[in-house]
Amino acid sequence: MPRSGIFVIALTLALTSARAEDIRVLVNHMVGARAHDPVVGPGYVVRPSQHVDLNVIWNASTQSFTGGFLISDDWINGVKQPPIQLGLEDAIAYLSSTGRRQRTNTDSQYDFQGAMEDTFWFFPASGSASNTALTLYLGFSAYGVPRDGTFTNNRIRWTLHSVENLTHPDATAFYGYFVSLGTPTMQLTLDPAYAGANMEMIANGHLHRDLLFKAPGMYRVTFRISATLAATGQEVSSLLPAYYGIEEWEIPPATITYGDWRLAEFSSQQAADPLVSDPAADPDGDGFSNLLEYAFGGDPLVPDASLLQPRVEIAEGKWRLHFRQRQNISDLTFTIESTPSLAAEGIDWSDAGITEFGQPVPVQDTPHVSEVAFEALLPPGGQAFQRVRVHLAPPQ
Repeated sequence: MPRSGIFVIALTLALTSARAEDIRVLVNHMVGARAHDPVVGPGYVVRPSQHVDLNVIWNASTQSFTGGFLISDDWINGVKQPPIQLGLEDAIAYLSSTGRRQRTNTDSQYDFQGAMEDTFWFFPASGSASNTALTLYLGFSAYGVPRDGTFTNNRIRWTLHSVENLTHPDATAFYGYFVSLGTPTMQLTLDPAYAGANMEMIANGHLHRDLLFKAPGMYRVTFRISATLAATGQEVSSLLPAYYGIEEWEIPPATITYGDWRLAEFSSQQAADPLVSDPAADPDGDGFSNLLEYAFGGDPLVPDASLLQPRVEIAEGKWRLHFRQRQNISDLTFTIESTPSLAAEGIDWSDAGITEFGQPVPVQDTPHVSEVAFEALLPPGGQAFQRVRVHLAPPQ
């Protein structure tokens, strides 16, 4: 059956009172654009660049394509720098709030942008437009594919295999297209209105396309790269997932469940003993059950209550509750509630008026755990009690 954990804090105050190598977050190099660089956490580093391509490489020995973002056209003190080829997991093409647009074109050919004045996010296809918009100048290339007759007509084809918004799973609309004489030609999308959309590219070639996203979030856009071997007529294809951060800079970690955590934190003998590893058990005796250790990022076998203890502060007539929260979970829900009184006949817990404050701050040396904060106005009299309710969904 579902399990729940509750941690309560009382407050009575007057109203007066790593990866081995960092992931590059790729941004436009211009000074004006740099003012919109994200503030990244551990494991990430902001990397400004003039020009970035999603580059394809052919591996003849494995008969497959690979690739990743290629940093090119970088100059330092007037000297052009060698290109830097990154792996698919090593970089994120970042788009700040400067990439926000609203639909203004009434032509029905632009209905993919949404209703009039709907907001979308946009990487322009031209370098001058990118610099004007302070967005990263993004392209597509196949500099790692030989133009020597290996493939029929020396061509490869890009199609869209999948689009995932890792932070907002229901928002996955993506469009790649070019505009000629005011007419858009769609080449990369999963929108059924453009069935069969694809983008051809000459081997060792390069091109740019307008890229449009309908929502913010961290996207994993997986392209299928295919071509026909000229010698045999065999079609070869591979999937290339690329990350695009639309006002988001961090790739969410893969989620885990309590069962996964249980097996990772306890020996096989301990995991099999419900007195040690069940959600309600407290094997280290620090007052935090396994469920709360799981939720707050603690060690169930080491007393660490001082690290897990939520804290409260007063600011501008508000109470503000800070606590640690595991970010890579799929089976927990957190509810923050407050009440002005703990009188036996007057307890009225409510989440009304409670809002999240600021952004999660990663906890140093504790992967996938961040400190979060919630706040609300202090009630008349300056007395309030808070609680964090943690609910564990039953195993599927």
